[in-house]
Amino acid sequence: MKLYPLIASLATGLILMTSTASAQEAAWQNSYQLEAAGKYTEALAAIDGVPANGPDAELKALRRGWLYYLPGRFDESIREYRLAIERNPKSVDARLGLTLPLLAAKRWRDAEQSAQAALNLAPNNYTALLRLVIALEAQKDWAIMAKVAANMVSSYPTDASAYVYLARANAWLGKRDEAVAAYTAALSRYPGHVEAKAYLAQK
Repeated sequence: MKLYPLIASLATGLILMTSTASAQEAAWQNSYQLEAAGKYTEALAAIDGVPANGPDAELKALRRGWLYYLPGRFDESIREYRLAIERNPKSVDARLGLTLPLLAAKRWRDAEQSAQAALNLAPNNYTALLRLVIALEAQKDWAIMAKVAANMVSSYPTDASAYVYLARANAWLGKRDEAVAAYTAALSRYPGHVEAKAYLAQK
């Protein structure tokens, strides 16, 4: 067997693979640069050439979901994030991403479910808890909101936002003492917090 044709064939294949990889890298870099410039449509177009069934297919769907979300194209964003979930049902990123257009579109119940799905995969994930409590607040589900916020406080005791959401829920539930305690805790973590000071100034 002659080695030269085999070596030449392998070298040609390697060159093609390297060329393809370089083109892919350039596409991603161009997309990120265009996003930074606020050119979201162009940033989407920059990754059109990324194969829909290649190794970056999931990343492409996630990126498209984000780039549709930024200019307010929420239906398209939701579609892409759901496609990413179909490709990888264990993706916490995709489920958290999906909460963004759902919250922005005021689809509170759907956002709640998506955040809860993320928590099922990653219990006590801060971003999922935060978006869940936002969705619950919008639905005025104060009792469940208080439970989620209490979980946030336990898991992230230095976070002022967790205490603010806990205070709000307790205030709406008519539990003033608990609300005062939570707002006071928020002030310890964020001195000068306007909402906390305003509530505590009430007689």
